[in-house]
Amino acid sequence: MSFLNSFRRVIIGLMVIGAVSVGLKLYAQQSGALTPPPRPVSTKTAVNSTALPSLPSLPDGQPFPIGEHLSYNITWSSFPVSARLDMEVAERGQFYGLDSFQVTTKLETLGQVRSLFGEIDDQYTSYISTKTGIPYRSVNSIRHGQKQSEETIVFDYSSQQAIHSDQSMTAIQPGTFDLTSMIYGLRMRSLFEEGKQKHTVLYSKELIEVEAEVKTRDRITTQNGTYNTVCVRFSPQKKLSRYRALVWFTDDARKIPVLITAKLPFGEVRAELSSATVTVKPLSSVSAFRTLTDESGNTPPGLNGSARPRVLPFGVGERLNYDISWGNFSSVGRASFEVRQQGMLGNNRVFEFYGEATSTGVARSVINVNDRISTYALADSLIPLRTDLRLTEGKRQKLVSTAYDPSKRLASLSTGGDVALQPYTFDIISLFYAVRAADLKVGENYNFFFLDANNRLQAVTIKIAGIETIGGPLGNRDATRLDIYAPSPANSLLAQTWISNDSRKLPLYIAARTRFGELRFSLISDVISK
Repeated sequence: MSFLNSFRRVIIGLMVIGAVSVGLKLYAQQSGALTPPPRPVSTKTAVNSTALPSLPSLPDGQPFPIGEHLSYNITWSSFPVSARLDMEVAERGQFYGLDSFQVTTKLETLGQVRSLFGEIDDQYTSYISTKTGIPYRSVNSIRHGQKQSEETIVFDYSSQQAIHSDQSMTAIQPGTFDLTSMIYGLRMRSLFEEGKQKHTVLYSKELIEVEAEVKTRDRITTQNGTYNTVCVRFSPQKKLSRYRALVWFTDDARKIPVLITAKLPFGEVRAELSSATVTVKPLSSVSAFRTLTDESGNTPPGLNGSARPRVLPFGVGERLNYDISWGNFSSVGRASFEVRQQGMLGNNRVFEFYGEATSTGVARSVINVNDRISTYALADSLIPLRTDLRLTEGKRQKLVSTAYDPSKRLASLSTGGDVALQPYTFDIISLFYAVRAADLKVGENYNFFFLDANNRLQAVTIKIAGIETIGGPLGNRDATRLDIYAPSPANSLLAQTWISNDSRKLPLYIAARTRFGELRFSLISDVISK
C-alpha cells in the first residue's frame, strides 16, 4: 500500500472515537507506552492574561462579527485573476486559556499564475486578545510548490520574546502584531484619526516597523459594491521603505478593508473585495425546541432510576476544538465536537451532537478531508436514535444514515442491511459524551459497546487509572486518566484519555493507536455559544 493511500486512511479516522475504532483487531499487535500529555509548567513561565501588555481595552461592540468571511480577487501584472485571499473571523472562545478571537488568512495562486510561477497555498491563523487585539499565538502553514513548512509562534510578553517552533526567540515589544492579526487589530482601534501611528509587525523572525497614516476619504467601487472609505497608507521603515501599501477601509463601524494595493519586490498587486459574508451555523431538523421535562412539567429521572435529575457535564452550545498530531507531524488536522441543540425527534427527547474533522496544513496538501457526523441521542440515556455520517476524502464521498431501534436492539443502514446491537450501544460520537456523563470512579472498570465508522459492533473496557496534573494549551489542569483496552482475550491498550477533574469533565488530551501510528488530540479551545 502506498504512503498516500495509508495517509488517506489515517485522516479518515481523525475523530477521537473514530480513531479508536478504525482498526481494533490490529492494535493487539502493538506494544509500548503511548505519548503522555505535556507536563505541567511553572506558573512563572506559563502564558496567561496577566502576561499580555497593558494596552487600553477595546469597546464591547467589536467591529467584526463571528463568522465574517471576506474574499478578495488579486490581480498582478497582466493577469486579471492571479490569486485569491480569504480572511475569516472563525470563532471567539477560550483558546489556550485566554478569551480570544481566532482569525485566519488564506492565500492561494490561481489559473495561469499557479501553473506558470508555482503553487502557493498559505494559511495563517492567529489567536488575538479580545481586550487588546494583539496576538499571543500564531500557527502558519506555508506551501510554495514542493517546499512546505509549518511554524507555531508563541508571543510571551512577560519576557518580551516570541518563541518559535525551533525554540529560537525574537525580541518583541508590547503591541506587536503578526501579519494576520494586524488588519483585525487595527480594525479594533481608532485607526482613522489624523496623524501617523507606528506599529510593529513580526514577519517570520524579523521585526518590521510600519507607519500608518490616513491619506484621503474616497468613494470607491469594488466587485462587491460601492463604499465610502478612508484610505490609509502603510509604510515599512528602514530597508523595506520602498515597499508601501494602501488600504481602503469602509468609513463606518465595521472598517472592512475593501481594496488593498501594494508595491512588492515582484511588482504591484491589487486585492479587491469580491464578497463579504457572515456565516451563521444553521439549526438542523429537530422538530421543535422544548425543555427536557415530562408531561407533568417534571425533569425526567436519570439512568440510575432515581427521581433526582441527571446532571450532565455539558450543555447546548458547547463546542470543543482539538488539534491533531500524528507521528512526527505536529499538526495534521482539526477536530471539533458540539452540542448543537436539544428538542423533540418524534416523541423522543433528544440532544443533537455534531462532530467534524478536517485535514490542515501540509496534510491538506496531500489529501483534502472534511468528515462530518450528526447524531440525535436520547436525552436521558444518550443512546443514539439516528446517525448521519458524511466522509469526504478528496473527490470520494461516503454518505450513510443509521436508524437505531433500542427496543429491538437493531440498527438499520441506509445502504441496506441491519446490525444487531447490545443493550446501550452507542455510535462514535454519542460514546464521546456518554463517557463524560458516566459516574466514573478511580480503580473501576467500565464496558461500552458502539458502532464504529464502518457500522461494525465494537467493545472497549475503560479503566479509571487515577488523577494526575497535566499541562497543555489550556494550562495546568487536574485530570482523571482513562486507559482504554480491547476486550478479553486481547486486553491490549488502545488509547488513553485525560478528562478534567471537575464538573465539566472535558477530554483534555487523547492518545490513540491506529494501524498507521499514534494519533494525539489536544484540546485547544472550549467555546460556549450564547
